[in-house]
Amino acid sequence: MTTYSGMSYGNSSTLAGIREDIYFIGQCNASFIGANDLNRIINKYYAQVQEVIRGVNENFYLTEATSDLVIGDGTYTFPDGTGTAPQYEKIKSIWASFQPATPSAPLTTEFQRVNIVDPDSISDPSYTFTQPTALVFGTYFTLLPLVTDVTLYPVTGGVKMYYIPTQNQLVNDTDVPLVFPSFRDAITHGSLIDIAERLGDENLKKDSIANFKKRLEDIAVYASTRVPDEIGIVEGQDDQGGWDFPFGKQSMS
Repeated sequence: MTTYSGMSYGNSSTLAGIREDIYFIGQCNASFIGANDLNRIINKYYAQVQEVIRGVNENFYLTEATSDLVIGDGTYTFPDGTGTAPQYEKIKSIWASFQPATPSAPLTTEFQRVNIVDPDSISDPSYTFTQPTALVFGTYFTLLPLVTDVTLYPVTGGVKMYYIPTQNQLVNDTDVPLVFPSFRDAITHGSLIDIAERLGDENLKKDSIANFKKRLEDIAVYASTRVPDEIGIVEGQDDQGGWDFPFGKQSMS
């Protein structure tokens, strides 16, 4: 076994810190497994930690992208940018401001939620949409009805999308894993499973498997309580109509 030497014990707040933790706990050094190879292992388990968080609270990664609402063919390519594959895992909602009082500064109250549909569900391509609708493709969507009024458009930031982005891998030493700070050590425990295999250290491997499993369970519980149960009902946002008596009372008398 290659012994640990020449490194100080750091923390797991950055990619470099995770590597230091692994070297320290695994009692090995960079001459045994280089940074590039170790980064590959780290990102393997970083992805697994993210999956657990998304599984119980995907909104931990929720973000927003905006684009100007312009005259054209209705095509918007965010949040993909210039890539060839979408940089999002799930579209939560799309909103548009078609008739703001001030096109250069639309108000939140002037946005409409857009219906999201599968283009394959359109049987009549000549149909004119009256409700804001987005035909979603792999790397872009088409917003209908098309805007044509040159006196009103463009609308600055007139289209916005709430979405769950694809997370970047940890590449630079200063990169910080986007997981709950107190659970970043889970990435270390997971990585040590592969390191222990290379070291031939069955005890370390056994401990690392158990620790990683336990930390994933802890993360799932912690992530699920980050959003209160009450978030399911928001004042003025339900469609029940009339009076609602949650305790079985059916009238005011």
